[in-house]
Amino acid sequence: MSSPSAPGVPAPDVFGQILMISRGYAPAACLHVAAKLKIADLLAAGPKPTSELAHATQTKEDALYRVLRALASIEVFRETTPRTFANTPLSEAIRSDARESARDSVLFMADQLHMNIYSELMHTVETGKPAFKKITGMEPFEFFHENEEENKAFNNAMTSISRQFIIPVVQGYSFGESGTLADIGGGHGALMAAVLQKHRGLQGIIFDLPHVAEGARPLVESLGLSSRCQIVGGDFFKSVPAAQNYVMKSIIHDWEDEPAITILKNCASAMRGNGKVILLELVIDPGNDPAFGKWVDIEMLAIAGGRERTEAEYAALLAKAGLRLARIVRTPSPVAVIEAVKA
Repeated sequence: MSSPSAPGVPAPDVFGQILMISRGYAPAACLHVAAKLKIADLLAAGPKPTSELAHATQTKEDALYRVLRALASIEVFRETTPRTFANTPLSEAIRSDARESARDSVLFMADQLHMNIYSELMHTVETGKPAFKKITGMEPFEFFHENEEENKAFNNAMTSISRQFIIPVVQGYSFGESGTLADIGGGHGALMAAVLQKHRGLQGIIFDLPHVAEGARPLVESLGLSSRCQIVGGDFFKSVPAAQNYVMKSIIHDWEDEPAITILKNCASAMRGNGKVILLELVIDPGNDPAFGKWVDIEMLAIAGGRERTEAEYAALLAKAGLRLARIVRTPSPVAVIEAVKA
């Protein structure tokens, strides 16, 4: 039986847990290295020694070994024999050829930009202003528009994340079999493509900033959806295209209440008939249970200036836009379907 700690002195296991949390950037940095080097791809056919992996990636064998050994301690890769590694279910997820690969998400979420932003989180807590602007001197979407490589990484990550969440949403929620559905902030079209493939009677509109919306055209054309899907450029703070129903995936969480209300009001104003506004968002439940949304909320705080919301907060937000929360449909993914109608 271990002896109790002295008053005010944390037990060794508690101290160790705190140290691990405080070094959370280290696993992220190691994972980014492994994803960048495509280590999981190199191990697709079976275990390989780090000497071979280092030669293939033009890296230093000992340094690479120590990174992979650390990752193996958290079940990303497995050291099968000394200095030889194999994939695990977690490392398989960062293979570039995996069906629902997380590699693009890792390359964005654990990159130098993010490391710099989170190093300035205190600035956000002290001022209420996103650390992103302090680091870059720009608003997020202005920055990504001006920086081609970061913009590519951002769009690839958003597409990767969308694919993970789209499947359970489209399988578990009916978007209808007639009328027009407009995807506001539709990006490169992954959500709309999945919806139109399932609901053959629907017409679609992908609406985003002009340079972003054009990125959806290759997917729409490759799937033979051009006759059923318009691609429209514009600014959702000014107006949105007319449609029966609207869907927005991870759009409202980018914004504080006032700009979010403006977007929602524009949808309500342009809506034909008694349609719906459908939000695909994380909904934070009360209590202390671990939740993906609580950490995404910190991303919103530090980068976009937005927030994740509770059910009550969504109901209040929608009411200010002239909408009424009709229901929330939970899905197997962290994303919920928030359905709103005109009040």
